[in-house]
Amino acid sequence: MNKRLLIAFVIVDILLGLAVYRGYKLWNAGEEAAEQISELREKGTTLFPEPRPLSSFSLIDAQGNDFTGANLVGKWSLVFFGFTHCPDICPLTMKELAEMAAQLTQAERAQIQVILGTVDPERDDSATMAEYVARYSNDFVGLTGSRVALSVLTKQLYVTYSDPAELVNHDNHDDQAPAQTADSSSQHAPSSDGAHSSHTGAGESAADDYLITHSGHIALINPQGDFHGVIRPPHRDRDLLAVVRVLLGTE
Repeated sequence: MNKRLLIAFVIVDILLGLAVYRGYKLWNAGEEAAEQISELREKGTTLFPEPRPLSSFSLIDAQGNDFTGANLVGKWSLVFFGFTHCPDICPLTMKELAEMAAQLTQAERAQIQVILGTVDPERDDSATMAEYVARYSNDFVGLTGSRVALSVLTKQLYVTYSDPAELVNHDNHDDQAPAQTADSSSQHAPSSDGAHSSHTGAGESAADDYLITHSGHIALINPQGDFHGVIRPPHRDRDLLAVVRVLLGTE
């Protein structure tokens, strides 16, 4: 066998070996990815096959600064929409998010941000949002803005919610109706999953007491600023922690 032919055989063997190794690595990576997807699904998380770019939006954070898509770049963002008068799902979700964040390492915390956006901008201004998110973590971000500005982002994140203005108008109309009899109910219907009622307290007018229903999922925004998936309720800190660590590759 001449020298050139021998060299050709050696080169072919090397190339075949590299191809087999690369194929194994790809197969192994595919297996790991499939396992991760299965693990995420068990924890109520769905990642989109293709992340979805967000169109431009402009909101106001709890410090009164502009918050745009640029503020979503560079970290994983967990975005939940609720409101500060919420008596049940919102504080429970924020508590679980806070407990999750408290278990992260310093390096992990630097790679994520937790964001609460309001669905009740009439009552939730920047100062109100600042006070509310600080109850859970000084690192959490609160967002508000006009109803139109908020809808630009909420629609893209599949967040749905009732319009408080319609409910306030309805309540004001009811105030002008004949008084109900003693047997009539004067209370709101019990809230269902994802529905919240705020009750008039001292110093609050009846117009400030209304029911808001809204989505309960957490939107996942990747470090490129694209909508990457959702985490469905119920939310538990241990599951949220596992999901975050899969996303960060620190599990």
